[in-house]
Amino acid sequence: MSMPTNNEYRTPDTVEDTTVEPRRTTSPVLLMLLAFAVTAAGLMWWTQSRHAGTETPVAALPAPVADDAANAPANERAAAADRKRAERTAATRPASVSRDARPLAGNAEPKYPASMLRAGVGGTVVVLADVDAQGNPIDVRVVERSGERDLDRAAVSAVRQWRFEPAMRNGKAIATSVKVPVDFKPI
Repeated sequence: MSMPTNNEYRTPDTVEDTTVEPRRTTSPVLLMLLAFAVTAAGLMWWTQSRHAGTETPVAALPAPVADDAANAPANERAAAADRKRAERTAATRPASVSRDARPLAGNAEPKYPASMLRAGVGGTVVVLADVDAQGNPIDVRVVERSGERDLDRAAVSAVRQWRFEPAMRNGKAIATSVKVPVDFKPI
């Protein structure tokens, strides 16, 4: 018996498919439109953020000085109009900037208790921190518990080490209280 050759084992159903599918490409016009839209959105954001706080109130003009008696009634009317304009401007002018205390960005993350991390336990603790005018926490206590004592203790311990940007009222730093949510999420 002779050995079969390669041609004898080849059948039409084992022939390879040699059709080539066309490559899908993104249209250059579509890419340019996308780039234009992103650039336009960025420019709009930049312009609005740049001009957000630059509006200045119009200052009241000083009343003109009356030189002669003939112009006195006209000058009085102009002075009265100027005073009314100044009062309206003062009424629409925002009061001095006030803000609440807030944690500084460089504060360390709370240390996740190892036992809670191993067990996959997480939660949110809301802590109330009394902050002095220099931004230091004076008293820290739990307002809303997570349900796990270890997470509550870790949150209080972390917030005691934090520093805050103090609250401002009428342009002066003041002591205040701030609620801080602390999230613990197992990986």
